[in-house]
Amino acid sequence: MTTPRRFRASLFVVCVSLLLPPLDTAHGQAPPPILVKELAVEGNRRVQEAVILGRVRSGVGSTFNPSALSEDLRAIFALGFFDDVQMRVEDFEGGVKVTFVVVERPFIRDLDFVGNKKVATSTLQEKIDLKLGSVYNPVEVQRARDRLKDHYEEEGYFEVQITPDTEKFADGDVRVVFNINEGRRITIDRIVIQGNKGLTDKQIKAALVTQERQFFILRGTIQRQRLDEDVERIVVLYNDHGYVQARVESHDVSVDREKARATITFTIVEGRQYHVGTVAITGVTLVPEADVRRQVKLKPGVVFSRTALRESLRGIGDLYSTIGRASAEINPKTEQSAATGTIDLTFEVTEGPEVYVERINITGNLRSQDQVLRREIPLIEGDRFTLQKLQRARQKLVNLGYFEAVNVTTQPGSDKTKIIVNVDVKERPTGLFSIGAGFSSVDSFVGTIDLSQRNFLGRGWEASVRLRAGAVSTQGVISFTDPWLFDRPMAGGFDLFVTEREFDEYDYDTFGGALRVSRPFAEFWRWHLGYRLTQDQISDVTDTASSALLDEQGKRVTSLVSGTLTRDNRDNVFAPTRGGQTSLMAEFAGLGGDSRFVKTIASTSYFQPIWFNHILSGRAEVGYGFGWADDPLPLFERFYLGGPNSIRGLKFRSVSPVDDAGVRIGGTTELLGNLEYIVPLAFGIRVAGFFDIGNVYGFDTKFDPTDTREAVGAGFRWQSPFGPIRLDYGVNLDRRTDEDFGAFHFSVGSPF
Repeated sequence: MTTPRRFRASLFVVCVSLLLPPLDTAHGQAPPPILVKELAVEGNRRVQEAVILGRVRSGVGSTFNPSALSEDLRAIFALGFFDDVQMRVEDFEGGVKVTFVVVERPFIRDLDFVGNKKVATSTLQEKIDLKLGSVYNPVEVQRARDRLKDHYEEEGYFEVQITPDTEKFADGDVRVVFNINEGRRITIDRIVIQGNKGLTDKQIKAALVTQERQFFILRGTIQRQRLDEDVERIVVLYNDHGYVQARVESHDVSVDREKARATITFTIVEGRQYHVGTVAITGVTLVPEADVRRQVKLKPGVVFSRTALRESLRGIGDLYSTIGRASAEINPKTEQSAATGTIDLTFEVTEGPEVYVERINITGNLRSQDQVLRREIPLIEGDRFTLQKLQRARQKLVNLGYFEAVNVTTQPGSDKTKIIVNVDVKERPTGLFSIGAGFSSVDSFVGTIDLSQRNFLGRGWEASVRLRAGAVSTQGVISFTDPWLFDRPMAGGFDLFVTEREFDEYDYDTFGGALRVSRPFAEFWRWHLGYRLTQDQISDVTDTASSALLDEQGKRVTSLVSGTLTRDNRDNVFAPTRGGQTSLMAEFAGLGGDSRFVKTIASTSYFQPIWFNHILSGRAEVGYGFGWADDPLPLFERFYLGGPNSIRGLKFRSVSPVDDAGVRIGGTTELLGNLEYIVPLAFGIRVAGFFDIGNVYGFDTKFDPTDTREAVGAGFRWQSPFGPIRLDYGVNLDRRTDEDFGAFHFSVGSPF
């Protein structure tokens, strides 16, 4: 076979013509140029001539140039289809004919795996990039062999042997065969640590990727790449415990072939443990030195840690970024003293100039218009750059809900006073059409038809139509929201709705519409204004109800205006881990219509990460309403508690004042508190323990904040593609007559 990357040019005619110039040159006249009269290709079978000549820059009619033709040879060879490319030059019609003679590489006509029993052929084919009909390349075959070996080692076949062979067909094409000797699956018997004194075996093993047991039951498997990574992990672990000279002298794998077990041995040389000596900071003028020292994780006398040193550098850099000095340079100098076993640290700070945004690059938004993203970023070209604005930009883009991933990074600009912000997003489907059925602890069995688009036409518009029918409720809603009304940071929208619902005490029907507008101000704050017009009907009030409740029967028109003030600095509105939300809402009904009341609700929630990514969260809420002009607070506006979003040990709306007949009539005042401990798991799953407390007061129930209902329980959350799904079970801590021990609640959305 012709050696790869070899090409030759036969330019004998040209060379002779150059050595024997025509007679005209003796009289001082320049020789006429040699022209290329024709270009041709020989030897190609599958690769079309047009593809080959498409890489040739010399054209018919151009001056013959050996250097340019040599470049053409290289360009043809770079196509990757040929083992050899040569050039032949011949006299032709007063010029020359250039013929490119190619030897095509064979194509892969057949691909096979022989000897594989434990791993399916289809799985092996997925692991490699070789495809039928592709050009045969020995380098690609070897790369495929390495990938197959990696996969076998991941499955525990540490001694697998894979040999690729090629078989030629008569026409030159090849069949690639991977001969596989899988061997037995080798699992880890034990991991042995030698030479360690300062750190225990348990500490070192916990840092390894390779584990003796997987999921506490299955024996671990061996991978050579992971063993190399484990060596680095051991060194990092020792460096973080003050052993800055530690090294892994060797790591060996001993295989017991009779038992198909392997023993892995790491031999460690620890060296001396170092502590932090003095800590000095120089070059600080723009911020108090005390603020810089607070960012330093290493204090005199503590064990030295390289990770803590890196965190200190990042903290100081972030501190300067908050004042617009993103170009600040922090150079750590360390001085070891073997005699005292200490490392003296000096942080040399070069504060640098203020930094401004030179350019904002946005990539990955295939459907969403650039404007939709840029208007959420609190930075524009020319603004002074700060870390808070960069973090806020990412938070706001995540909270849009349009993207699976949002990465916001920076890179140096054209000089030290400029910085480039890069925003890379990966879009997720924002449209939904579903027809389905389900079960809710509130509505029992329900059927739904949903048609929604949260990023309509890529402009950020939200439009939806929902039809929902269940055993006790029917609902239809049409909604539209423009989050940037008239291209200003003001959201506006409308809702049209109809609802029919059966409660134990009465039936409630309503239909109408609402207009709403809101605008952000300051940092994290937003005001909301709304108007709602509905026709409400109470019917089928239970016969045992009091006269006051029976008087609520009939139709009435409600004309209502509302105002709300909110502050929301949650890092993620769908699955928050830090920050909180506070709102103060007031409604006034009586601008026309039949209903006359005032209703207010104040609520605050907070999420705080603690340890191991666990989250402690809580909510406090208080509500109060009253009628005016001698009208009571309407029945459909009164407060009830119990259910998936309040006191989870009790059924939906079961916490309420009752009349003389024991019928729940709702209250005018509510108090509610929730506390949750959340543990994140893999695949968007969370588990939570909770405590709920609260009560409803009013009418014949005296307001007494010490008279409360309590529940404790646990729940399961899943961040599904359709939204957060929750399953909670709450235990009723102050069980009363005719009440259950606890209650299950299945719902969609976060509890608060």
